Amino acid sequence: MLLSTNTSTVLMHYSAEETVDMLQNAGFTAIDFSFFDEAWYSEERTDTFFSELRKYAEGKGLCFNQAHAPFHSSFPDENQTKSRFEDILRALRRAALLGAKSIAVHPVQHLKYADEGVPERLFEMNMVFYGKLIPYCQEHGIRVAVENMWQYHPWPKITHSTCSTPQEMNRYLDTLNSPWITGCLDVGHASLVGQAPDEFVLAMGADRLGALHIHDVTKTEDSHMMPYHGVIDWQKLMQALKTVGYQGDFTFECDGFFKNLPAELYPDALRLLAHTGRTLMEKN
Repeated sequence: MLLSTNTSTVLMHYSAEETVDMLQNAGFTAIDFSFFDEAWYSEERTDTFFSELRKYAEGKGLCFNQAHAPFHSSFPDENQTKSRFEDILRALRRAALLGAKSIAVHPVQHLKYADEGVPERLFEMNMVFYGKLIPYCQEHGIRVAVENMWQYHPWPKITHSTCSTPQEMNRYLDTLNSPWITGCLDVGHASLVGQAPDEFVLAMGADRLGALHIHDVTKTEDSHMMPYHGVIDWQKLMQALKTVGYQGDFTFECDGFFKNLPAELYPDALRLLAHTGRTLMEKN
């Protein structure tokens, strides 16, 4: 099991090469590349950049194990649907150039999930949406990971959304029924809607669970903190991963942990995060 973390916050203050160096020095063995900023998925950035970055990371003994597409799919703009889909495809292709095994792509969830008939409407939309991505996955040799989500309703209460229960996540994955589609369990998102992450893992099983987003949350905010700063029972989660025989990697998505830190403290924060990850992995 590789130990990795996403890059979104660090890349706001450091170059891609400096980020690789910091992650290596901190003790990570892999990198989850975040295509959140337009600078990373725009046409202005060449594919060569990502091929060269992969070589740079491999020279440091690291790999890019997964990636995250821009959030366009969560709240699609009907006037920009084509361009937004192309952005996701560009991120997918570049993630493959980095050598990533999978890229998390949010499901469509722009409708109010609590309204009558909406879960089924979103299901139909997402079958089309993810179905369109499969040929590109085959072409570039990378899987798309469906992520469990949440919504505000009524504001500021957090409630269910697309794939926020293991039953719906399993339905999505089983209906798509493709080796190019897998599940990414965001353990914080699960907790926010009252789903115990360990029970989510047990319900999905190793065959459907291909990736993780590891972070802690409060009961009222998607805070993306490091473990032991929120409500998740980490002992139960690690036991569940062991029970199902999880074969994927251990990937942090703890942007909130860095939110108020000055950039010069990032190297120390990353070392603490990596040490926490190794400590948790020893329980698996």
